[in-house]
Parts: sequence; C-alpha cells; structure tokens
Amino acid sequence: MLDFLLQLIQTPAIILAIVALIGLVLQKKNASEVFSGTIKTALGMLMLSAGSSIIVQEISPFVDLFQTVFNLDGFATSSEAVVGAMQTAIPVIARTSALIMAVGFIVNVVLARVTPLKYIFLTGHMMWILSVTIAYGFYINDYNESITILAGSILQGMLMVILPAIAQPIVKKITKSDNIAYGHLTTVGVVASAYIGGALGNKNKDAEEVELPKSLSFFKDTSISVSIVMLIFYLFIIISAGPKVVSEMAGEQNYIVYGILKALGFTVGILVLLQGVRLFLGELVPAFKGISDKLVPGARPALDVPALFGFAPNSLMIGFISSVIGMLIAMLVSSIVFKAVPLVSIIGGFFTGGIAGIMGNATGGRRGAVISGFVYGFILIILSAFVYGIFDFGAVGSTGVGQDCIDAMILMILFKQPIIGIGIIIASFILLSILEIKRKKKNNK
Repeated sequence: MLDFLLQLIQTPAIILAIVALIGLVLQKKNASEVFSGTIKTALGMLMLSAGSSIIVQEISPFVDLFQTVFNLDGFATSSEAVVGAMQTAIPVIARTSALIMAVGFIVNVVLARVTPLKYIFLTGHMMWILSVTIAYGFYINDYNESITILAGSILQGMLMVILPAIAQPIVKKITKSDNIAYGHLTTVGVVASAYIGGALGNKNKDAEEVELPKSLSFFKDTSISVSIVMLIFYLFIIISAGPKVVSEMAGEQNYIVYGILKALGFTVGILVLLQGVRLFLGELVPAFKGISDKLVPGARPALDVPALFGFAPNSLMIGFISSVIGMLIAMLVSSIVFKAVPLVSIIGGFFTGGIAGIMGNATGGRRGAVISGFVYGFILIILSAFVYGIFDFGAVGSTGVGQDCIDAMILMILFKQPIIGIGIIIASFILLSILEIKRKKKNNK
C-alpha cells in the first residue's frame, strides 16, 4: 500500500489530476466540469512529459556527438541516478527516505496551512531526490532510523516551502501573477544566477521584446527561432563529427539529413511541451483556487521547470546556450582545481539553464539572461566537481556519476555538520516567514 502511495506521489500527471479534482470539488463544480478539468489537467501534464521525452530523445545523439567531437572525458551528472543507486545499495536509506517523502508531504501541507509560506510542492521526482538526500545525510552521521524519519520528515516539509519562497519574487515577475510557484531542486542556483544577471544586466531590454527588421520578423515565432538555433547546433556537430561517426546513429540515412531531422524533432518536442503547459496550467490554476480558498488559504502550487517555459521562450533558448558555454569553461577550471571533470549536461542545460535564462531576463533583461545562464552553468559544474571530491559516491553504488541538482548538493554539504545544517534550514524558514509577513503587510497598506 505504501509503495502504491509513493508511486502515486511520484507520478506528476496523477498527483496534479488529484489536486485539480479536489480543487474543483471544493468549488462545488458540477460533475461534468470536475471530470473535464481533472482529465484535461492529466492530459496537459502527460503532453508536457511527452514533449520533454521527445526533447531528450532528439538531443541525446547530439550529446554523444558533442562529447566525441570535443574529446570530453569525465563523470556524468544525474541526481536521479545518484539517489537511485543510494536506495539500491543501502536498504536503510530506501526505508527511511520513503517515509520521509510521504510524511514530509503532509508536513508541507500543514506548514502551508499554518505558516505564512503558502506553497504546496508538487514536483514528485524532486521530492524523491530531496528525501533520499536527507536520509543519506542522517545515515552518514549515524543517526538511528526513528530520528532520521522524524527529523527528516520535518526538514523535508520545511524545505518544500522554503525553496518556492526563495524563487517567488522572481516567479511573480515572470508570470506577472502570484498564482503559481517554482518547485525544483535548482532553486538556489537559478535564483542566485538571476540576481547576478540582474545586477549586471539591463531589465529595460527584455529578451521577449527584441525588435527585429520586418524581413527577420519570423524569428519571433518560437518554432522558427528554436529550429534555426538547433539546426546551427546540430549541423556544426554533425559536420565536425563526420559521416563515419554519425552513421553509427543514422544508419543508412544521410548524415546531414539525420542532423536536420533531429534538430526539427527537438523543436517538435518544444511545441508539444508548450502546448501541454498551456493546457494543464489553464485547468490547474483555476482548480487550485478551491484548495487555496477552502483547505490552505492563499496556497500556490509549486510546479516543475517547464511550467515557466511558455512565459519567456526567447529567454529559455538564451539561457540554454549560455549555460552550456558556462559549463564548458567550468569543465576546464574543474580539471585544474579539483582534478575531476563533470561532463557538460546538454539536457540539464536546456531545462535548468533555460530557467536561469528566464529568471535572468526577469531581473536583468536579455543581458541578464545571458549572464544568468552562464553563471548557472558554471556554478553547476564547479559545485558538482567539489561535491564529487568530498563524498564517496562509489560507496553508495554510484561510481562515475555525480549530482546535478544544486540544492541537493548544498544540502549534502550542510549535513557534513548536521547541527549547523539543520540550524541554517530552520533559520531560513523563520527568516522567509518574517519576510513574507512584512510583504503582506506592505501589500495591504
């Protein structure tokens, strides 16, 4: 039963459909509206996932060719792979993390109900990574299972309102509303990068309002601009790799044609994803009003990365490209400083570097988007190399793979001194609560 509930929580389409269902029932909508809103929310989320899958599928050959062309050799980064290995290799982490995730979600809802931090974290796979990271922190410090579950659940719930609260001032600028929040374990990295971008940028020059000559106005169409960028990327890598190397992936297909189709396939993924975002946000946000009115007044759903893509597609591509450049430079620095080289994550660069670009544009315009994406990519690789050097990932079955969620890495470092780390989390919770109270008082004047 517990396994069923945990898998339910980890399935975004189902959990968001349930949230929509509860919200619509609380608003006393008729059966037709409840059924329609619930199904459309699930379909929108599945479309978003399908778009993400297409993007990953179409860009994966690019990643392999990129590493071949630039002769890159190092360790891969994937927080999902790391925490999955931890659960497999160490049964006590598997047991405690499962309960931390389940009970932590309840703590999250209670905190959203009784404190000023009105966020309900709905990104299932990030909840999973967070719970395993917390369980690992208690495990390496030899805490017993009871303390791990009790304290871990409270920390999990607190972090699930702290992280969205950190990002919310920028999310409000992006969405021009206070209806949704950002629920992801890249929050500290993208927010810090965005503020650096804001300090060095010019928010009067919005990347989404680039003025182009009439003859180039087609660039304003997301499908065209993404296609052109990806065609340049793919053709450069394909031609650099040569037909012999590419033929191992393309088979009998001409290697240039293969590259063109992959670039356009990537764009198709973007379009499917954006359509899914529009569909599920269009249903979820009004439905969530029932929850925020009746169960947790003022609550906002904290959602996964793609929920913000549709608000700033130009900034998304700027952040993607600049974050990859930042990662490449960070690789050189890491090889010298840490003697460890995390490989560039093209897929991570698109999803989370893209968010850094979107947030950087909100704080510092198009120059802010470039700087924010670059800084985020640089920080990600440097921090990943640092953490890989001070923790024994091989001992938990994750040889050759390091973390790529900045918040999870910071949490691991904090748990090197757990009392201090827990103190910092509690202090952050109190500070953000005070700031939220002040913000509300200011808005009410």
